[in-house]
Amino acid sequence: MRTLLQLCIVISFAQFCTADRPTRWCVTNEEEAIKCKFLKDSMTEAVANDPDLAKEFPEDFQCIRKFDQFSCMEGIELDNIDLITLDSGQAYFAGRQHNMMPIMAESYEESSAKLIPTYYSVAVFKSSNPVSLQNLRSAKVCFSGIGMSAGWVHPIGRLLNDGIVTARQCNAIVKAVASSFESMCLPGALTSFYNPFGNNPTTVCKLCGSTDGQKCTTSDIYAGYDGAFRCLAEGGGDLTFVRHDTIDSMTRSGNSTGSSGQYSRDAFQLLCPDKMGRTASVDDYANCNWGEISSNVIMTSAVRDPDVVEGYKKFLKTLERLFGPSGSLNLQFNIFGSFDQDPANGNDIVRKHLMFSDTTKKFVDIANNNYFTWVSDDFNRFLSYMSQCPSNVVRWCVISLAEKLKCEDMIMAFKAKELRPEMDCLYGGNTSNCMEMIWRGDADLMNLDAGDIYIAGRRYGLIPIAAEDYGDMTMQFKVVAAAHKTNKETTLFNMKGKRSCQPGIGRGDGWIIPLNIYIETEQFLPDDCTIFRNIGELFTRSCIPGALDSEYNPGGEPINLCEGCAAGGFRKCQRNSDEQYYGATGAFRCLVENGGDVAFVRHLTVRDNTDGRNHAIWARNRRSDDYELLCKDGRRLNIDRFEECHLGYVPSNAVVTSAGQDPRRKEIMWNLLNYGQQFFSSDIDGDFHMFDSGIWYTDLLFSDDAVRLMPIAEDQQNYQAWLGESFIAQIENLHRYTCVNPDAAISPGPSVLLTILLASLSFYQLQL
Repeated sequence: MRTLLQLCIVISFAQFCTADRPTRWCVTNEEEAIKCKFLKDSMTEAVANDPDLAKEFPEDFQCIRKFDQFSCMEGIELDNIDLITLDSGQAYFAGRQHNMMPIMAESYEESSAKLIPTYYSVAVFKSSNPVSLQNLRSAKVCFSGIGMSAGWVHPIGRLLNDGIVTARQCNAIVKAVASSFESMCLPGALTSFYNPFGNNPTTVCKLCGSTDGQKCTTSDIYAGYDGAFRCLAEGGGDLTFVRHDTIDSMTRSGNSTGSSGQYSRDAFQLLCPDKMGRTASVDDYANCNWGEISSNVIMTSAVRDPDVVEGYKKFLKTLERLFGPSGSLNLQFNIFGSFDQDPANGNDIVRKHLMFSDTTKKFVDIANNNYFTWVSDDFNRFLSYMSQCPSNVVRWCVISLAEKLKCEDMIMAFKAKELRPEMDCLYGGNTSNCMEMIWRGDADLMNLDAGDIYIAGRRYGLIPIAAEDYGDMTMQFKVVAAAHKTNKETTLFNMKGKRSCQPGIGRGDGWIIPLNIYIETEQFLPDDCTIFRNIGELFTRSCIPGALDSEYNPGGEPINLCEGCAAGGFRKCQRNSDEQYYGATGAFRCLVENGGDVAFVRHLTVRDNTDGRNHAIWARNRRSDDYELLCKDGRRLNIDRFEECHLGYVPSNAVVTSAGQDPRRKEIMWNLLNYGQQFFSSDIDGDFHMFDSGIWYTDLLFSDDAVRLMPIAEDQQNYQAWLGESFIAQIENLHRYTCVNPDAAISPGPSVLLTILLASLSFYQLQL
């Protein structure tokens, strides 16, 4: 096999070495499939008449039918398909989202001094039904397809810049356009990328022509520039944006248009984009257009071997030489023409531009261009207008350096998907500093545990706007006590002399529920301000991250509250991910590594970190059946029986912001997170996941066991309503025992600025 591969590399790749791989062309409708098959048959016939042509063609040429162009892009990315012709705007999308690259381009002139072939974008209306820029809101518009240069990016970008179309939301350009016209046909507007929540208005498809499953797809009968023109000509719409040469190809003599008869050029006019709203004849496209557009390109995967790409180029030039306008076999098959009838059964074919543009004269090499440089500067400028967001940057506050690094990864991931508004990551140093930064307006968002939400709401007036869901859509979790199965003598009623692992002071899972259990089971009887001493006397040692912080424990004693923690130096017992035993997963790790006899964790924590579900070194080879839950009635049960063996309920973590945020901006921030999770939730392939922290840290930005974020209803957006009376009662039950004022920070701890400066120095040293 290696010898064959080496031979293939040596031999001219005009022969493709296709014994190992076929050349697969993607088609998106029946008419294209017919033309592609006719191309394949014509190649076979040509080889039969001239065997020397065999080396010019791939040995195995296949026509692969897909639902639409977006399916073709996915197929090329997955190496199920090889080639497709795309409009330059769609090529930009394919390159950015599906790792594709252009290899050849269409040229519409036999000879030209232009380095990049072009055509014009024009707006066409019927002479009998005039349209102006002033009455566009009452117009019905036929678009060729979402993302296409002449039919979408250039006209919509210009209309946005001129204020004729207004973007009132971020990442919702389809909604903005839909609200600016009476109705339209916008093929592709319901694909998952452009409609991730499934809530684009139905008006985007109202004018589309297909009645089957292809309606409003890029395979719709009114899709493409010829389809958009037919939509206008047949009375479906008042206006369409097409290529200037579309008018000629759709009105020249002999063009089949089904039952409508032949279109007349005199029946149409152009709408110019200037402020005066001029109109012009269809022949005046050079002076009345919406932009000059780079030509269509043939695309393949950007990871194709260079020799394979060269083989594709030679194949395309051979097709042009044999079947192009001046080709020796042009009368047998015209590769740049479309059929008026199906050669097999004689049925009329109304679609044009099948596989290639009908106006193409030849192929040209794209040279050193890529998908980004092939489009014009105007394209990039109009695309930026379409990314307009009526909101400034969203600032996320982080509490550790590891969180900062993940937050920066999230910024880059969101940018890659062109999500708006942009994000920034601000280092607060600890939870309280971040709360204060949001309260002062220096930051916008952070994700908090239920215990912290109480402080954030009561002390700083912050409100929850989005909550984590852990798979059951209840937006809450159960707290359980886990122990080694072999440690049979440990129950909830004999904690004396044991060692505890708790997620963190002040947290619902790591403090509020466990402490109330200690009191309920009479492990100790606390008095005013004695609870820290009581815990220190109950357990020989513990790991309760943050337990010695002056904000939570003014006395800073006893030290055995942190002796069980694992981090070294200043990181030991920190109330963030710098401490390995912080959080529910950290508390379970504490138990696993024999740092404690009992761990207070979430109901899914044990299952999520055993039986190979967590690839971190400490969790490898851990079996779920080595652990049991300690119940309030004294029983010990299997870890999956948490419904009958838990200690209490805690509202899920929630993203908080300032109560003074404008409702519209709150919606924008939620939409940004919601769009983000459509692309980066943990069950989607990719390098970044919002709900995963890798193998070295846990619960960065979001809980690792979260599966999604869910919006919190307006009437629940305050800490009392979100936390509920029962949970708040448990929090307030501990106030007199801790002697910490929940309404104000009592410690003279380091300022926010000092904390940030110190952390920045540590971060710099870490990078070195």
